[in-house]
Amino acid sequence: MSKPTNLLIVEEALRNREGHWFEYNRATKAALQEVGDVDVSMLGNITMEPSVAEELGATPHFRFTVWDQIYNQPQAWKRYLGIARHNRRLYQDLAKHLVVSDHYDTVFAPTVVLHHFLGYHKIAKRFGGRKFRQLVLLVRNNIALYDNQGNRTFRGTAKFWRWAIKRFQPMLDSGAVRFVTDSERLADEYEELTGIRFQVLPHPCLIGLQAPSTPADESFGKTEKNSTSESTKSVRVFLPGPARYEKGADRLVEAAKLLSQQQDLSPIEMVFQWSDAFTLPNGSMLGPDDLPALNLSNVTFDVITKPLSSEAYHQQLLKADLIILPYRREVYFARISGVAVEAMMLGKPLLYTSDTWVDTIASQFDCGLSMDNDVAGVVEAISEAIANLDTMAQQSRGAAGDVASFFSAKSFTSKLLNS
Repeated sequence: MSKPTNLLIVEEALRNREGHWFEYNRATKAALQEVGDVDVSMLGNITMEPSVAEELGATPHFRFTVWDQIYNQPQAWKRYLGIARHNRRLYQDLAKHLVVSDHYDTVFAPTVVLHHFLGYHKIAKRFGGRKFRQLVLLVRNNIALYDNQGNRTFRGTAKFWRWAIKRFQPMLDSGAVRFVTDSERLADEYEELTGIRFQVLPHPCLIGLQAPSTPADESFGKTEKNSTSESTKSVRVFLPGPARYEKGADRLVEAAKLLSQQQDLSPIEMVFQWSDAFTLPNGSMLGPDDLPALNLSNVTFDVITKPLSSEAYHQQLLKADLIILPYRREVYFARISGVAVEAMMLGKPLLYTSDTWVDTIASQFDCGLSMDNDVAGVVEAISEAIANLDTMAQQSRGAAGDVASFFSAKSFTSKLLNS
């Protein structure tokens, strides 16, 4: 009997079910264990909720996370000092574990940013070969800025990114370290800057691996709304994930106002996951409490204000007639969308901003309809989708199997383990 593959996931921000960290690592572990004999260990934040640690089999460990904004300072020199400080803290915490750990075939860091490169470089030099065969670093962040047409200019810190990445070149050549990303467009970006081509990992997805049961927990269906959800004639349009400016939540609200003026349109129920207000470019705030006051004709809102369990979230996807992703192109030109993958695997029609990563992948499988990068584009797409809902739903259901194969556990794990 062959020895199982021994893999360590390191995720400093993993402590609760918020953000992408919980679901991504949950899906990663499930995919690895679905495909073969893989022994998965996981290190998260020292403040990890006990229920999260138990469900993922994770160990609370890292003292700090850069996503707490602890290094956001008005002075540039303090921000740069924070980068150095966090790299040292990362190295100290991970080294403390590796000194006493068994040997790993793979150490996988699923969320790597500028605050990590120097720490991981030192880890690779000290422990590569001795404590692990390969260190896989998944880099998600853009190092470029995009305008609303998708034109790219590199950030002022790009030279430091290039220097930090190219320091790994000898370890990249030997295979001791691998840089990966989750978007072909991001891979293009890094290659242009560094001359190094990052391998692209397909997004791991629990859809198809585990069939969530109908949830019994009180988070499902507990919403704040001015809604007629009991009406079976309403077209349910769902924007998954936390409502934010970059995700175009405000565009969808403005589109709702215009759609309510169309007398011949079917009733629409717009569904948001929206707990906190966000700031608009003009300085005003927009939040879930603003929606009931709109009192629109023919358009109602179902606003989910509390975090959903994985099962409840899955049920919301299933209940939707349309999944809408009115993401701003300047933010999502190269960035992936896990919710888009999940929706396509469930056979749900997508409405998405044109010339984005979502456009590339959805067009490949004919899973929906692209829209212009503005409010008018959202209105037009919703109107067209409702008029052709049956045809779009049939096309999306027919493509679900191909999407599942493309994002399969086998495809993900073979590329992650380099097998």
